[in-house]
Amino acid sequence: MNDAPRPQFEDVTDVLRHQVTRRTAIGGGAAALTAFLAACSGKGSYSDKPANKPAATKSVQIGKANIPTPRDQTVTIAQVEYTVFNSWNPFIPNGMAHAAGLETLAQEPMFLLNLATGELVNWLCTGYKYNDSFTELTFNFDPKAKWSDGQPLTSADFKFTVELLRDRKDLLGGGGDLSEFVKTVETPDPQTAVIKMTKATPRLHYGFIAAIAGPQYSVMPEHVWKGQDPTKYRANPPIASGPYVLKQAIQSQKMFVWERNPDYWNKDKLDPAPKYVIFQSTAKQLDSASLAFERAEFDVGSIDEQHAKQLRNTGYPSLVTTQFHDPNPRVFWLNNDPARGVMAEAKMHWAINYLIDREKIGNNIWPVKVPPAQYLWADYPSNDKWKNDELAAKYKFEFAPDKAVKLLDEIAPKGAGGKRMYQGKAISLEMITPSPVDGQEYAIGNLLKTELNKAGVPTTLRSLSGSVHDEKFQRGEYDIDSQWAGAAFDPEQMYTDWESSKAKKVGVNAVDKNKSRFRDPKMDELSAKLAQLDPTSAEAKPLLDQALEIYFQKLPLIPTIQTGYPSYFNTTFWTGWPTDDDLYQVPLNWWPHFVFVLGKLKATGQKGPA
Repeated sequence: MNDAPRPQFEDVTDVLRHQVTRRTAIGGGAAALTAFLAACSGKGSYSDKPANKPAATKSVQIGKANIPTPRDQTVTIAQVEYTVFNSWNPFIPNGMAHAAGLETLAQEPMFLLNLATGELVNWLCTGYKYNDSFTELTFNFDPKAKWSDGQPLTSADFKFTVELLRDRKDLLGGGGDLSEFVKTVETPDPQTAVIKMTKATPRLHYGFIAAIAGPQYSVMPEHVWKGQDPTKYRANPPIASGPYVLKQAIQSQKMFVWERNPDYWNKDKLDPAPKYVIFQSTAKQLDSASLAFERAEFDVGSIDEQHAKQLRNTGYPSLVTTQFHDPNPRVFWLNNDPARGVMAEAKMHWAINYLIDREKIGNNIWPVKVPPAQYLWADYPSNDKWKNDELAAKYKFEFAPDKAVKLLDEIAPKGAGGKRMYQGKAISLEMITPSPVDGQEYAIGNLLKTELNKAGVPTTLRSLSGSVHDEKFQRGEYDIDSQWAGAAFDPEQMYTDWESSKAKKVGVNAVDKNKSRFRDPKMDELSAKLAQLDPTSAEAKPLLDQALEIYFQKLPLIPTIQTGYPSYFNTTFWTGWPTDDDLYQVPLNWWPHFVFVLGKLKATGQKGPA
């Protein structure tokens, strides 16, 4: 039965692919997400243990943080370069400063998926349920919930938000699944919202779960937004429901100061010790930024791996380094369209796969040591239900140039001039990447390019930035693209994107649908069936395995490594940070999950300098 309320904690990890692919237009899209990740990632391998015998542990020389709040009551977070300070409108480009605290401290989701533990936590809502035919979805809101201005947060706010985004495709986050599936939203009482759908789906609730960063849809206060032009309204200061409210934005210091709300509605479950949290743009010079961390002027971030390693080797006592695998493995997107010649051949895809040295990539290219990837999702234990070890062994991923050459000899044998020929034409490949030439994805692509050239496949590699890359990628004007892909925690969210009906001709913008232009009638059939099934149901498992085998056979895109990013914390003023040994919560400070990290912190009693 599907009409029973879901429990408060649930091992649900089948939401992430759905959100990754649909959040690319929000907050600057993939480029913004990459910038956030780059700002928090380091260079080189890491360990909290020094590489050599450490010097005697030294004391921390505390610097005077340039903040307007007491240092011992404040968590300071170093972040990206901020440019917007007087607007908090999430519906328009550049309408708000992202990673500035709103999504982390104030804008609460209905549910949160803790990727570190696999738990789905009810927050604004106490549960959700579908009817048996998956044509109605009911959410139950917590009757205690209220906005920071004291007004109750109710199902009416949810109805207002969903109908606004359903009807306004011109807004960021608008259209999408809400336009496709939502017929009406009914609110029989202040705590109950019922979505009646235009067609069945068991996955509409995914959009309301904070999983990869924030949720696809955040509930907005109707009493604040109603009657406003959502393309112009600044919503300054922001009214939200979280445990912190904006105290001030200081443009001259590129700083946002958040203060704990004494009237927070859910204090019995979350009552953070820090009275203030400050998000501030870090110094552009790495030496200056790292020195600020060393002097405990920042509690989070503000340091790169090179400087962190120096601190470890000199016995710095207050550094905690925590790794978290990103939901997006690094991948090679392959253009499957017949217009790209040999790239349409599954044997070509496997030849490429045999030329990927995953051990070298994970040990030497990526900034921290990471394991190889064979599935298109992160290696969280809670994802094991989507795996099939028998299939993985049958379609073994290995670095085997000799096997690659054998396949190439079958599909593109060398002609009289020594060049590999396919359908009478010499083959050559064009590889692109959104990564800069000093970035890891470029280095991964360059390693494959070298192996392809050795195997007799002339290959070029170009770094393309921003809109230039996106246009070529969306139009299918590439053979291979070295970048990343959203994790398929419910693999159907990956398979539905590969349906043949969504494949455009090369030269036509894919609009984020089937960007690899993969076509397979059997996969289409399986995807259509899976779209109507609860992915965790018994009847879904054999279909998921059949689809997984087609993926292994055809390799429309190829994962290389899991993606690890280190987070850096300073224990001079606060303890209780997540560690590799106690990864109780996602450690990324721009995700809404991070407020639960703040909820675990304890003050050390250290006072700031006078």
